[in-house]
Amino acid sequence: MIADSGRSTAELVGTRDGPRIYLVHNAALEDLLFDRNLTGVEFRRACFECSRHFLAHLADELPPGDTAELMILSKGLIYQLGAAMAAETGLNLPTNLIATSRAEVSRGDVRIEVPYVCFEAPAGTLLIGDTVASGATIVAALSRYLEAHSVRHVYVVSYAGTLVGADRITAFCSERGIEATFLYGLAAFGLADNGFDLSFLHPDTVTRSDYVERARKVFSGSPVSAVGWDFGSQCMAPRKYRHLTWVEAQLWGLQDADCLGAAERPDDWSDLSHERAAYEHALQHLSVWTDT
Repeated sequence: MIADSGRSTAELVGTRDGPRIYLVHNAALEDLLFDRNLTGVEFRRACFECSRHFLAHLADELPPGDTAELMILSKGLIYQLGAAMAAETGLNLPTNLIATSRAEVSRGDVRIEVPYVCFEAPAGTLLIGDTVASGATIVAALSRYLEAHSVRHVYVVSYAGTLVGADRITAFCSERGIEATFLYGLAAFGLADNGFDLSFLHPDTVTRSDYVERARKVFSGSPVSAVGWDFGSQCMAPRKYRHLTWVEAQLWGLQDADCLGAAERPDDWSDLSHERAAYEHALQHLSVWTDT
């Protein structure tokens, strides 16, 4: 692991008996995680720059000819790891595909369905780019992949990832003799009870104190998720992102706050059904909002 790439630093925070987590620090990640109004092509460009930083740290860890991506559709597309690998190292990154969907979200957990796979690039080292909440999605993806191929080492790069997710993935991998390493952007987040919010202000979040204070100022003291409720929708489904942000603004009392300026009132709540668990605890209030 390259601790200092010259543009970015990686700090090991995992314990010997726990998950191996590196917190990655750079200006690109700060721009991404403290600007909830970043959308469209600017959001894509910011994600690409962050992925290049991750790969700069991993340049000496990924064996050429025996490394491949396990892309979890659809949000794995946002990490642009193949293009970032080519730009950062000049190497090609073979790609395996798996489509997952959240079938059910309950307090602290989620059930995952896998409707599609294409595993044509077996490798002993897998690289996964995904936002880690409960860890259930990556566990489901790895479980399905292992039905087809063996794996020795898994690297998870995440713009925003949780401690509980890393614990879950590490336990799954350890039981199968697989080494797991995590590169997280700026923090190892605590996960809110709704299973969606990853906030710098969560009491379980491990991060620098200046990030906590910055988040407190940006979000007026509310534990707003650094990446929203449907990461990647900022560019893949920007209208949905604006609608979800509107709901967040109502929940936190930030209707007129600049930090959630992308908010737009939904006109069709069915579009937000997959994220219902994020706000269902406030449905009594939401019925008031939707009736006016």
